[in-house]
Amino acid sequence: MNAMFGVDAYSLEVLVPSLVGVVAMAGVMVWAFVKVRHLMNEEPKHK
Repeated sequence: MNAMFGVDAYSLEVLVPSLVGVVAMAGVMVWAFVKVRHLMNEEPKHK
C-alpha cells in the first residue's frame, strides 16, 4: 500500500535510526552550545 511512496518495512528500518541519530546529534550540539554560552556569560573575566 505504501509502495508508491517508496516506503516499506526495510526503508523504515533504515530511515528511522538515521533520523533518530540526526536529531540526537542536533540536540547534543544545541545543548553544548547553550552550555558554553552560559559558562562564557557567567565568567566574563575568562578571556
